Amino acid sequence: MPLPIFLLSAITGGYGEKFTSEKIKSLLTSKDHSPLLERRRALVILSRIRLMALLGAALYMLGSGIDYFNFDSTTVRSMIAYRASATILLLLLIFAIRKGETLNAAYRALAIFFAISVVFQGLFQPLILPQYMQSIHDLATAGYAIFPFLIVACISVFPLTAKEAFLLSVLFFTAELLILALMPDQVNPKPGLGILLSLICASALSSFSAVSQLSYMVSLVEQASIDALTDCYSRNSGEEILDVQFRIARRQKNHLSIIFLDLDDFKVVNDKFGHDAGDKVLACAAENLRHILRESDVLIRWGGEEFVMLLPHTDSHGAAKAIRRLQANGLGIKPDGHPLTASMGVAELLTSKTENWSDLIDLADEQMYLAKYAGKNGFSVHSANDKTVVA
Repeated sequence: MPLPIFLLSAITGGYGEKFTSEKIKSLLTSKDHSPLLERRRALVILSRIRLMALLGAALYMLGSGIDYFNFDSTTVRSMIAYRASATILLLLLIFAIRKGETLNAAYRALAIFFAISVVFQGLFQPLILPQYMQSIHDLATAGYAIFPFLIVACISVFPLTAKEAFLLSVLFFTAELLILALMPDQVNPKPGLGILLSLICASALSSFSAVSQLSYMVSLVEQASIDALTDCYSRNSGEEILDVQFRIARRQKNHLSIIFLDLDDFKVVNDKFGHDAGDKVLACAAENLRHILRESDVLIRWGGEEFVMLLPHTDSHGAAKAIRRLQANGLGIKPDGHPLTASMGVAELLTSKTENWSDLIDLADEQMYLAKYAGKNGFSVHSANDKTVVA
């Protein structure tokens, strides 16, 4: 194993697994993450933010008692106001993200969660620690002094890419530098700079932990969601993607097309040449299907010799063009030397006005059977008013 791969696998806890360039890239940036991984990661991030926000809200209010017994009345009144504001904002955050499930919602929640903590720190730090580290003389001030480290430690709770962890750390350190710059002139800046250096080390460790969590999640999602034979999404994971994409498209009133594909006379291949030959035909067909799809499209092995292609932001005409490209390129060759063909059905969300993704799948399935009954090696497109176009 090359040294860079060995080091990365050791850092992320993935020693012994296959580290490909795609896997490494998925740990560095979320650009090429699959829709399923995005949703799973978003759900984990949002659920942990809800937990952290609830815990933070409770601790903010409990800390008022410590302030009461350790600081003067003026400071206590200010701190209670700060704590109450932070608590209310955290509770509002929990309420706001209770139905969130997209990665954008997770990013917004992350930004708000950390912003609340950083702003709270910026408010109390000049008030509680006027001499910064030199002012730490009891448990209360020591607790406030370690608060920045608690914020940084929160990064380790979430499955983040290296880019996301880095950007989150940069935003935090920018805020920390602003807090230092706004400290009174009489404050000695050297202890504050020492804390910044310590925070950088803590941030690096927290980032490694976040990337390690993501590494495990990527491996688990791949193992649970990918069909080993065809390298397509399995039906269970495909249904999850369909559910998310359908609701997003319906909410935003975007086009969403489904192509339901069934290989023609595939049973004959298995019966005449055996299942090993049939497996090779399936794998070849899946590879050719991927060639005509875009990065945003999703290919699902629905069962046996059936495949479902999910085409976001694509109307039925765009889906028909994709099918014609597939017919021009071909699906592969059967063991007897004849070309492999398929019957396909197309259904589109806005045209069909279906209420859920399963109805859209059923509609595409019905169109596929129309193409099958029309002589195979063709496709049928559902249009408005339940009319169909068979080609």
